Amino acid sequence: MERTILECAYSIETAKSPDAAWARMLDTLARFKLYKVIYATRDDGSPPHWNVRSSLPNSWPRELAKDPEFIEPFVTFCCATFEPTKVGAEYLDLNDHYIDEYTRKYIQTTTKFDWHAGIGIPTALKGSGRHGGFILGNAMMRYDFERSVMPLVDDLRTLCLVANARFETWRKGEIHQDVVRPLSPREIQTLEMLSRGLRPKQIADELGLKESSVRLYTKNARNKLGALNNNEAVRLFIDRRHK
Repeated sequence: MERTILECAYSIETAKSPDAAWARMLDTLARFKLYKVIYATRDDGSPPHWNVRSSLPNSWPRELAKDPEFIEPFVTFCCATFEPTKVGAEYLDLNDHYIDEYTRKYIQTTTKFDWHAGIGIPTALKGSGRHGGFILGNAMMRYDFERSVMPLVDDLRTLCLVANARFETWRKGEIHQDVVRPLSPREIQTLEMLSRGLRPKQIADELGLKESSVRLYTKNARNKLGALNNNEAVRLFIDRRHK
């Protein structure tokens, strides 16, 4: 692994705050002429809850992500596998056959920031509760980008995976600190039954409720516990009871 990237990964792992880790990452990536960086993750469900960091002016597209209809093309279409994706106007011809007008305009916007070539690196896949990753790029034309950046992809992927894990740890910690609302009796009852292996339909039948009501209680409990999925909610619920 390239030594500068290795040292950056260690610094991120030991950083005291997400802002400090982000600053160190941007500084390291700039040494490899990767000045344009977006980190974007979202919940698998709907409506999406986005987490966006960006080195672009006004942290674009962070404000856009507040809109429930917002789509970040890389996160939306390229996070089914860990395979990096070449992105940006310089690679438009590779993806032209399935790009829609929304995506085309999004790519055109990035060129206004002098961003022409990039590599999208997934760090969490769809189906894991939360998916997304990093998009790294610069103003290079394709040939120069292929020659100077692409040989580093494996090292960059490792760095991005380390950073994502650290950012997710902080994010979950913030959720657990902020969410202090107690669980309702129905939410407790639902989690207890989930912990016994019952499915929502079975819980609904046993409690004389609609299945949609059970799913709503489960969702509310997940939100209060800061869990990404039902399994994590049950685990956190059990841990809380044993404290």
